[in-house]
Amino acid sequence: MPKILAIDDKEDNLITLSALLKVMIPDCTVNTALSGPEGLEKAIEDPPDTILLDIKMPGMDGYEVCRRFKENTITRHIPVIMISAVKTDSGDLVKGLETGADAYLAKPIDEYVLAAQVKTALRVKEAEDRLRKQNEWLEILVQERSKTLSASETRFRELFNHMSSGVAVYEPVNDGNDFIFRDLNKSGERMDRINRSDVLGRPLLEVFPGAGEFGLLRVLKRVYETGRPENMPVSLYTDGRLEGWRENYVYKLPSGEVVAVYDDVTERKQAKEASERLEVQLRQAQKMEAISTLAGGIAHDFNNILSAILGYTQLAQMKLEDESEVFDDLHEVLQAAERAKKLIKQILVMARSQEQEKQPIELRLIVKEALKLLRASIPSFIEIRREFEAETGVINGDPTQIHQVLMNLCTNAAHAMAEQGGILEVTLRTRAIDAGQNEMHLSPGEYLKLTVRDTGHGMTPDVMEKIFDPYFTTKGPGEGTGIGLSVVYGIVSQHNGAITAESDPGKGTAFHVYLPVMRQQKQAVDQALETPLPTGTERILYIDDEPSLAQMGEKMLARLGYDAVSMTSSTNALAMIKEDPHRFDLVITDTTMPQMPGDILARELMKIRPDMPVIICTGYSSRMSMEKAKTMGIRGFLMKPLDFRELAETIRAVLENRGPVPQPHRKITGR
Repeated sequence: MPKILAIDDKEDNLITLSALLKVMIPDCTVNTALSGPEGLEKAIEDPPDTILLDIKMPGMDGYEVCRRFKENTITRHIPVIMISAVKTDSGDLVKGLETGADAYLAKPIDEYVLAAQVKTALRVKEAEDRLRKQNEWLEILVQERSKTLSASETRFRELFNHMSSGVAVYEPVNDGNDFIFRDLNKSGERMDRINRSDVLGRPLLEVFPGAGEFGLLRVLKRVYETGRPENMPVSLYTDGRLEGWRENYVYKLPSGEVVAVYDDVTERKQAKEASERLEVQLRQAQKMEAISTLAGGIAHDFNNILSAILGYTQLAQMKLEDESEVFDDLHEVLQAAERAKKLIKQILVMARSQEQEKQPIELRLIVKEALKLLRASIPSFIEIRREFEAETGVINGDPTQIHQVLMNLCTNAAHAMAEQGGILEVTLRTRAIDAGQNEMHLSPGEYLKLTVRDTGHGMTPDVMEKIFDPYFTTKGPGEGTGIGLSVVYGIVSQHNGAITAESDPGKGTAFHVYLPVMRQQKQAVDQALETPLPTGTERILYIDDEPSLAQMGEKMLARLGYDAVSMTSSTNALAMIKEDPHRFDLVITDTTMPQMPGDILARELMKIRPDMPVIICTGYSSRMSMEKAKTMGIRGFLMKPLDFRELAETIRAVLENRGPVPQPHRKITGR
């Protein structure tokens, strides 16, 4: 039901107007006001759909009332029809319209014109109200959508900036011949070392002049033209030095922009390379394990052969005069056998099947023999020079391992001079190390300094950093495994020493080995073992599955005065002792035998007779060591090939219940 407000200072006019409106518009409601202020108040309290406003009123005329209606937010949208009591000119009409009136009527009013104007005003009001509501609803919808978009943009920006991958968005220009930055996330800023604000809107080549060289620009252009994504690995260099690796995934957006998603894969690639190196090392370790197993088998058989050679040669010498020519020839046989014995020991050490045995040694004697052997194996155009101090101390070490250190260093030096020739220089001096000169973290004291120097091609600093790494080598395939210097480093460390190196490309290399000098006097080392061999008369059972070795053992024991019996079967020996547990005062048995190994035999013998002394011998056995023998209660442990003096002294120590005898230190005169 439409509401109409009529404002006129004449009550009669209001009565007439109200009656006329109700006749012409039956469903309307007409409210009246006798002044402008009263009309303003009623319109604000109960806004009508149309206002009929007389112009000529005292106090506040219709123009002012209309102006106020249009200024008020509540009434500004209500149509106003101004009514004039007299005919007015065009100026009054214009004035009324300028104040905001929607129509203008002059008295006397034609009832049909009035009805038409009022109905038109009502229709306009209804349409404007409907339009306003639609606009308000649209504004609310736009605000809600704006909030959603804003939240979505915020969410996208958060995800964008918190991605671990770098993301750069490019807009193609010049038909894809160049690209400008449109966006860049935080990871991209960090990886590229640039600020987003500094690059937005700038061409790619301006920001990264090298983008064309490493192919990024070509990939962006190709992806832009084909629409097909591409993966692009990149190596990063700084001042010609490889800095890392990056992987790029490039794709095209529906908008035509091209996106590059990239990751720093340096750590991943380095981890993969490290894994591959470990795989190589594992395969190498497996090879070494296989070699170790093979070496053990060879050592066992070879030591048995050497035992026969050494034993029978020593027995033969005992039957001859010391000054005879045959005696001297047999001495050479013994020397060769000793050299073979040490060679087998070296193989076992290399294969990690035998612990090192240290003894006082004169380093200069080992150096002399090593250089003598080396002279025959390196080209003649490499000159060998040596320089020793007149008096050098004695070190406590394994002669086989020290020989290995020297041969490794000299062989590497010779390899560095293999093409051009040069000078291989070996010097041996004494040097005192005190706390103030402890750059090598050595304990203060006196050291022998062994220097191996060459005039070869030398090494660069980056190579020098890795020379002691396992499996690192600069040699070609088939020329080396890369374990030589790492073994040297390990041996020197085991001897409580240190090794350093210095090198200049084109000028050669020098290795310096420091080994601690023993406190004991050199005379104690040179003192030959001239004391007579200890003998006895006890009954001894000697067991070895090799008939020649069993017979040799019996003869050696007989030579020492013992009542000896030899056997080749461990099971027969066990049966014999079961019959008479006290028949023998001592049992000497080999470890590796068919049917019943020596350690099992020893255990069974001690079950029969707990105080039975047992000495166990082995050329090589993974199941037996000196420590294990002690744990089992075995009194003595000997390594093949047997030495006559070692055998004699060990037997006396066991029979006299003095415990295991350490192997005597021989005078070292070479290998």
